[in-house]
Parts: sequence; structure tokens; C-alpha cells
Amino acid sequence: MATSRSSSMPVYFVSHGGPNLLDDHEYPPTKPIAKGLRAIGDEIRALQPRGMVVVSGHWEAGASSLQVNGKSPLPLPLIYDFYGFPDAYYKQQFPHRVDPQLTRQVVEQVTKSGIDIEAVDRGLDHGAWVVLKKAGLADAPFPIAQLSLFHSDSMDAHLRLGEALAPLRDQGIVIVGSGMAVHNLRDLFGPGGSRSGGVRPYVEPFDKEIERAVLAPPAERRQAVAALADSQLLRQAHPTLEHLMPIHVAVGAAGQSQSVTKMLEAYQLSLSWSCYRFA
Repeated sequence: MATSRSSSMPVYFVSHGGPNLLDDHEYPPTKPIAKGLRAIGDEIRALQPRGMVVVSGHWEAGASSLQVNGKSPLPLPLIYDFYGFPDAYYKQQFPHRVDPQLTRQVVEQVTKSGIDIEAVDRGLDHGAWVVLKKAGLADAPFPIAQLSLFHSDSMDAHLRLGEALAPLRDQGIVIVGSGMAVHNLRDLFGPGGSRSGGVRPYVEPFDKEIERAVLAPPAERRQAVAALADSQLLRQAHPTLEHLMPIHVAVGAAGQSQSVTKMLEAYQLSLSWSCYRFA
């Protein structure tokens, strides 16, 4: 793997959207969402990390066990885990490196925390490759490993997963949680849903609950993020919780990081695109 410029890497939470994020007419490079994601990608390239570990809301393994890809040295085909989009999106490519050594590092680190984990051969799902491509990280010089979430709504379990990954930062590995700060597709595509009508009333308030939790003092941050489980807006903002769990992984991996920056804030119908950096 490439030599890192710094021995300790930041942690990111990014909101990833669907494959139409790659449409420059729908998400122009000069507008906040695309511009913000590209800024994150440019920053990661400049860090010259030894590798990246990304967790996505689109891969859950067991209730108490995990999987990580990259068992073999060549990347597998991308996973097009989305439906009803134009054919062009199913032909998109995201050239990237994998490295079994990085996968072994992840397995070793997670195992030290007493978590069962298995190395597998699997392509990147769209929760990983779409946002990384929009961020300009195709053909990045460092390897990328994707790690599953638990098949569980336990915020504490995902915070502990992040804590298990935290030592990788000191090995030059960037950790990225990829989900959505607010993700209610039922209000877009479900019965009675609509792609009109403006930003839904729960989107900004719940996004601000996340912001207050994430920006809490380091000693209070973990408890504040875990307390999102008690939010009255939780199940409006996230009818299912898999897109929220990556922020818990990111907060766990951030540990006592003093510097937290909200790198993107944008609201769209029943979605929030907020992104954070922990350093």
C-alpha cells in the first residue's frame, strides 16, 4: 500500500444518495451537494492515506457478526443495488484498488474487540462506489475495503464497531461512514409519496438533532449520538435505520477527536445530505 503523509487519519460521514447523484445535470459540480462531496474527495486524496475502509447502509451481515470485502487481490464487479433507473446507471464503472493486506488489517483489528468477522469476495455496493465516484476518488492510489454493518438497529453496537476500527487511523487508514443524515424514501416513492411539495417538516429538525449530537464536546458525543434513539422524529427521518448507523460507526471511530466540521448541509424533499469530518 502507498506510504501515508500522516500517521493519523480523519474519519468522515458522507450522505450518498442514489445513482442519479452521478448526473451532472441533476447534481451540477458547482452546486452545494456535488461541490461539497468533491471537496471531501480532494481532501482525502491530499491526505495520501494508506487505505480506506468504508461502511455503507447497503450492506448488513449478521446480528452480531460482520463481513469485509477484499479477500482476493482483484476488485469484483460493482453491485448495482438500485432499481428503476435508466440503463446508463447500470453501466457505470468505478475503477479502484483492493488489497488483501488491508482486509487482513480490518479483520485483525475488529477481532481484537471480540467481534466475529469474515473476509469475503464482494463488489462495492452503490452506497460506497456512487458517492466515492462523485467525490472524484475513481482510480485513487490507495486500496478501498468495504465493511458491512450489523443486521441490527443497535446504535451502541455500531458505536462499538467504530471504536474497534479507531486504531486503524493511526495506521494511515481513512474511515468513511456512508449513509444519509435523513433518509425517508417512503415519502418519495411509497403510497401517498410525492417528489414535489418541498422539504418535509421533519428533515431539518432531525438533521439539527444530529448536528448537536455530533458537535457535542468529545466526552459527551457518544452519549449524545446514542440518544438519537429516543428522538420523536427518528422514525419519520429514518423509517428503517440502516442509513443512520454509519454515523454511529463514524462517531465511534472518531473517539475523542476534538475537531468536528460539518462539511455539507443540504436538504432535498425527504433527504438530508449532511456530511462531517472528525479529526
